[in-house]
Amino acid sequence: MPQPFPTISDQKQPQAWVITPNSQALAQLAKGIWDCAVQTNQRPLVVLSTAGPLIGVRAALEQNRPKELPSNIAFLPQVISFTDWLEAAPGAWKFPKKQSDLERWLSVYINLRKHPKLKTWFKAESDSGAWGLAKSVIDACDILSEAIIPQLHDQLNLLIESGALDAESWTKKLEEILEKTIAQAYPDLSRKVVDQESEVLLTFWRYLSGAGDAVFRKQFAMAAHLALAKSSQSQVRPFIWVQTADPRPIDREVISKYLNEYAQYAPVIEVALDWRSVALWSEALAGESSTGDLIELSADQEQQLHANIKAAPYQDWHLISARRFEELAWAATKSIETHLVAGKKNIALVAQDRLAARRARALLARLGPALNIRDETGWKLDTTRAAAALNSWLELIRAPKEGPTASALLEFLQNPYIDIPACIEKSPQACIGLVAQLEDILIASQAKSGWETFYMAIERANAYAANHAGAPNEALLKLLQFVRGRHHAWQEIGLNCTNAYALLQKNLQDTGMAQALEKDAAGKQLLEVMNAFDLQATDYQGTAMRLPEWISLIKSTMEEASYEEAGKEAQANLSILPLSSTRLRNFDAVVVVGCDEQQLPAFSEPPLFFSDALNRLLKSSTITAQYIQQARDLSQLLISCPSVDLLWQSKSRSGEPLRPSAWIQRLQAQLPQWKAEVSQPEMSIGKAKPLEQSVTVLDEDLPLPLSMSPSAYKALRDCPYKYYVRSLLGLREAKEFEDGFDASLAGQSLHALLRNFYQALKTEELKPDSPIIHNTQARRVWMEQQLSAVSEKEFKRMIEGDGRVLGTLRDWQKQIPSFVDWQLQREADGWRYQNAEQKVGFDLHFVGPNGEDRVIRIEGRADRFDINTNTDNQAEVIDYKNQSMTKIKKRAEHLLDDPQLLIYARAANESPIGAHLQGRQVNQAQWVSLKVDIKRDKKLQRSLEVEDVSALMPQMNQQMTEDIQKLWSGKELSAFAPDGVCQYCEARGICRKGMW
Repeated sequence: MPQPFPTISDQKQPQAWVITPNSQALAQLAKGIWDCAVQTNQRPLVVLSTAGPLIGVRAALEQNRPKELPSNIAFLPQVISFTDWLEAAPGAWKFPKKQSDLERWLSVYINLRKHPKLKTWFKAESDSGAWGLAKSVIDACDILSEAIIPQLHDQLNLLIESGALDAESWTKKLEEILEKTIAQAYPDLSRKVVDQESEVLLTFWRYLSGAGDAVFRKQFAMAAHLALAKSSQSQVRPFIWVQTADPRPIDREVISKYLNEYAQYAPVIEVALDWRSVALWSEALAGESSTGDLIELSADQEQQLHANIKAAPYQDWHLISARRFEELAWAATKSIETHLVAGKKNIALVAQDRLAARRARALLARLGPALNIRDETGWKLDTTRAAAALNSWLELIRAPKEGPTASALLEFLQNPYIDIPACIEKSPQACIGLVAQLEDILIASQAKSGWETFYMAIERANAYAANHAGAPNEALLKLLQFVRGRHHAWQEIGLNCTNAYALLQKNLQDTGMAQALEKDAAGKQLLEVMNAFDLQATDYQGTAMRLPEWISLIKSTMEEASYEEAGKEAQANLSILPLSSTRLRNFDAVVVVGCDEQQLPAFSEPPLFFSDALNRLLKSSTITAQYIQQARDLSQLLISCPSVDLLWQSKSRSGEPLRPSAWIQRLQAQLPQWKAEVSQPEMSIGKAKPLEQSVTVLDEDLPLPLSMSPSAYKALRDCPYKYYVRSLLGLREAKEFEDGFDASLAGQSLHALLRNFYQALKTEELKPDSPIIHNTQARRVWMEQQLSAVSEKEFKRMIEGDGRVLGTLRDWQKQIPSFVDWQLQREADGWRYQNAEQKVGFDLHFVGPNGEDRVIRIEGRADRFDINTNTDNQAEVIDYKNQSMTKIKKRAEHLLDDPQLLIYARAANESPIGAHLQGRQVNQAQWVSLKVDIKRDKKLQRSLEVEDVSALMPQMNQQMTEDIQKLWSGKELSAFAPDGVCQYCEARGICRKGMW
C-alpha cells in the first residue's frame, strides 16, 4: 500500500515520506506535492536529485492538479533538478571566479611537466595519455575536496552571510579557510595512503585546490540558498527533496545538513523510494551495511521478495537471445518495430551493449522521419562528421615540415565542409572532380608523402596531358599551394595557447569550414567547444606548448564533449539511454540490449588513484553501491513498464557461450515458466540459375577504338573483359597507397635520369679533347660519376618531399657500377645510344564486320633505341624494367601476349624517320633490368634478349589483326584469363569468371 503524504507539522526538522517506484510512482509523487501546496497554501519548491524524471514529474503534476485551488497556488509547483537549482543560486555572480574545465586541465598539465616520473608510472608518456592523466588528477582532487566539505560547512555559511566582503577579499578569506582545512586533512589521508603515486596526488590536491573549483561552488550555492531563506523567513517556500537514486555517503551527509538547517525556516519534506514491494533481488531490497557489505535478508524480507517475484508481470517480459552481434542488432530492431506496429509511441532502448544499440539505431534509420530517435547515452562529439572534418585538418597540420602523407592530405580535401572554389578562387564548375583527379594522380604515381613529391606528381601529370592533346590542370597546383601555405604557418609559429587558437580560427575561415560548420547542428556545437580555447582573459594565454600537445588537448576535449541531438516532431519517439536514466520515467515499451553476464550489471572503473576500499573511506561511490543501484533500477524497470524485452548475445566474439545475466537466471529459477526464445533471422529462399559461361557483348552504341597502346593490347590479350572495362568504358579500380615506397615515381625518375645521362654522354663524346673517347678506364670513371651525379639531381626533389625515397636512390646507386659494365660491354659490341622516350606507331589494317577495310593506330612510347656502329643498318629497341630478372624471364615466356617490344620494332621499321633511325632496321630487342639482385646474382645478368624478332613479327601481325577484327565484329567475347591475371583485374566484379 502506498504511504500517505505526511501532515506537515511545526517541527523544525525534515519530515520523511516514501513512495513506491512502480508505474504509479509519478502520480503518487504529484499528488503529494499538491497536498503540500494545499497544506501550506504555498507553491513548494521541488528539487530532484537527478534530472531524468523532470519532464515526467511536471506532466504528472498537470494531470493530477486538484480542482478549485486558491489562486496563489494554482500554478504548477516549481520542479527543478539539483544541478539547475545550484546554478540558480542568489548572488552567484559574487562567487569566486569559476575555472573552466580547460583551465583546470592546463593547470594540472603544466604541473605534470614537472613530474615526468608520474607520467611514466601510469604509462602516460604520450601527449594524449598525459591529458588523460591530467583529467584523472582533477577527478581525484575533486573527490578529496568533497571529503572535506563537511568540515567547511559552517565556515562557508558564515562567508555567505557576511555579504559585505567583496569578491576578491571573499576569495582570499576562503583560501585561508581551505588552506587550514586541507592542512588538517592532509596528514590523516597521508597516513592512510602509502602508495607513492597517491602521495603525489595528495601533493597536487594540496596545492591545486582553490575557491573556483566546482566542488566549492556547489557549497557556495547551497549556502546562498540557505542565507536567502534566513533573511526572508516570511516568504520562504516549502522545500521538497526527491531522492531518485541512492546517494553517495558524502552527498547524503551534505544534503542532510542543508535540509536540517532549511527546516528551521520552512517545511521540508524528504522523499525517498520504498523498494519493499518492487525489489526482485535480495540486494535491491536489503541494500548495504555501514561497512559496505551486502545485508542478508531477514525471514520477513525473504517472504516479501518471494511475493514480489510471484506477483511480477513476467508475462510482459520477453527473453530473446541471438548468436551473433549482427543478429542481436536485428533482433533489437525487430522488437522495436513490433512495438511501433502495435501503436506504441514512446519506446526506450536501454544500451547495456552500446555497439549493438548503435547498430540497431542505424537499422532503424530506414524508418525515416516518422520515428524520432534521441540518444541519451552520451554520444561523443568526436564521433560526428563535423569533428572528423576538424580532425582531418589537425592531422594535416601536425605533419612534419616536409609535408603530410597523401592519405592525410586527401582526407582533409575530401571532407564535406571545405569550400575548395573559395580557397583557390575558381568557379564551382572548374572544381568538379578536382580532388578525385588529385587522388588519381597521387595513387598512380604512388606519391605517398611530402609536398615536393606531390608537386612532381602533378607537374608530370600536367606535362603528360599537354603532350597527349590534353589540358593541364593548373588548379591542382593552386590547391596544393593553398594547403601548403597554411601548413607552413604552423611550422613557423612559436606556439602558445593564444596564437594557436587565433591561427586555427583563421584556418577555419580561410577554408570555409567555419561557415559550413555553423550551418550544421554538430558543427555548431563543435565551434562552441572550440570557443573555450580562447584563453586571452586567463592566466594561461601565454602558456607555451608543442604542437602535438596542443592538438592532443583539442582531441581530448572533443572526446569529453557530448553531442546533443535536436528534438523534432514525429509519430513515435525512441530514446536510447543507459539503465540509470530509466528511473521514474514512463515508457510504453522498453528494449534492453546487452543482458548477458558480462554486461549486466556494468560497473564504472574506480578513479585512477583510488581503490574501492579508499573510495569507501572517502565516502564516495563503491562497486557494491553501484551493484545495488543497478539491481534497483532494473527492478523498477521490470515492475513499472508494461512491456520489457531483454536481449543478449549468446556467443562471444571468440565463440565462447555467453549466459544471460545472473539476475535473469535467478528470476528464471523461481519462474520456471519464463523461457527464453532464440532469435531466428528471416530467411529468403530462392533457386540460383548460374551462368553457363562468362561472356560480354559490346554495346552497339559504344564507339570502338581508333587507336590502341601496347598496354591496352596486352589487356585485350589478357582478357576481353579487362580491355572492355578498362579501355572502352574507362573504368579504374579505386587503388590505395601501398606500404613503403613504390617504384612508380622512382621508375619515372630512373627513366628520366637515364635519358639525361645518355644525352650528356653524347654531348661529351662531341668534345675532341675528351678523355672518355679513347681511354676505357677514364670512360668508366666518368660514367659512374656522371650517372651518380645525375641520379642525385633527379632524386633530390623527391627526397625533399619524402625521405623514404633516399633508400630507393641508394639502392639504384649500388646498381650503377654493374649498369656501367653492361653499357661498356654493349659499346665493345658496337652499340651506341641513339634516342629515348620516342613516340612510335603504325597503322594496322583489318576487315570490319561488314567486309569494309578499316585502320587502327597502334602507338606507344619506346624507352630507348640503340644503333650498331659495326654495321650500317642494324638497330635495337630497349625497354627498361624496374623489376628483377626473374620476373622479366617470366614475361619472355609469353611474349606474344605482351608484344610491346615487337610493336616498337615494327613501328620503327615502318617509320624509321619518326624513330630517327633512317637507314636502320630494328631486328633486335631486349629488356634491361634496373633492379638486379647484386648480392645473389653472381653473373649480374642485366638484360634479356628477345630471340628471333624477325621470325616472331609475322605471328604478331596475324595475331593482332585477328584480335582487332574479333573486337570489331560485335561477337560475344569470353573471359579466358588465367587466375594470375584475374586476381588483380578491375573487371573481376563484373565478369563473374569462376561462376560457370
